[in-house]
Amino acid sequence: MLQVSMKINIKVKTNRNESRVIKKDFAEYEVWVKSPPVKGLANKELINTLSNYFNVKPYNLRIVKGLTSSIKIVELTK
Repeated sequence: MLQVSMKINIKVKTNRNESRVIKKDFAEYEVWVKSPPVKGLANKELINTLSNYFNVKPYNLRIVKGLTSSIKIVELTK
């Protein structure tokens, strides 16, 4: 089985009223999450929000850069 991978740039906005994904460009997204950036809560919600958006399992997404930053690079494998 062929495994396809792509990296996307994410700007995370925390403490929002809703979770949503806004596509800015081909591989540029802005993601709103309700969680605060404390103890990895926002990162967990980011992965769950993106998995729903791309219709993949959460284990198909991995933060490869920016674990403690609001600007991240996320790898999506399918």
